[in-house]
Amino acid sequence: MFNHLFQQCTNSRWISMRAMWLIMIFGLQLNAQNAWAGQKNNQTDSQNARRKMVALTLRFGQGGFTDHRSPLNQLGGGQIALDVKPAGLPIALSLSGEYYTNGPEPTHSYEISDLTSLNCLYVKNFSKTILFAGGGFGQLKVPRGKDKPNQTESGPLFNLEVGVNRVLLWKIGLYAVGKYLYAQKSRNGEKVIAFNEAILLIGLTLNFKI
Repeated sequence: MFNHLFQQCTNSRWISMRAMWLIMIFGLQLNAQNAWAGQKNNQTDSQNARRKMVALTLRFGQGGFTDHRSPLNQLGGGQIALDVKPAGLPIALSLSGEYYTNGPEPTHSYEISDLTSLNCLYVKNFSKTILFAGGGFGQLKVPRGKDKPNQTESGPLFNLEVGVNRVLLWKIGLYAVGKYLYAQKSRNGEKVIAFNEAILLIGLTLNFKI
């Protein structure tokens, strides 16, 4: 599976992944500048409280799931997710973008070329360890086949997830999440989307407050 994930690095979607890394770096710089400015200007406690009303977590991970329809017997992919948690509440909204394919150019209906989901998560903090669990709905796209390389079929999805985020150094952490994905769609009596999968993802997180 690790060989397959290495092949994913050549995927054109990694351009957007690299763009998200730039966003992460910008977020780090912005947060550091805010902290420095707060110390320099000696802002009051009430101003600090107002400035940190929301906790943000950016998750960037890789993983996949077993699928016997694939000649590799598995599909590899990645995730970029943004979790937004209001201060004082144990609930977060999570927007996730994902893909799971055989290679750089997906051509089979069992490959997921694009997936977007909006989830509601229950979040529990234990010092630098954060547990989260929840679920939600979204939409995914799959290729229509080799004879229609530029056409996709889209359909609704339901997913559940449970995971842990461990902050290790300053704002940076590691996370692991297990997901359940369900999506079914038929056209003219034929299944065009069929997923009932258990997915595992691991990766890095960026954690800060605004």
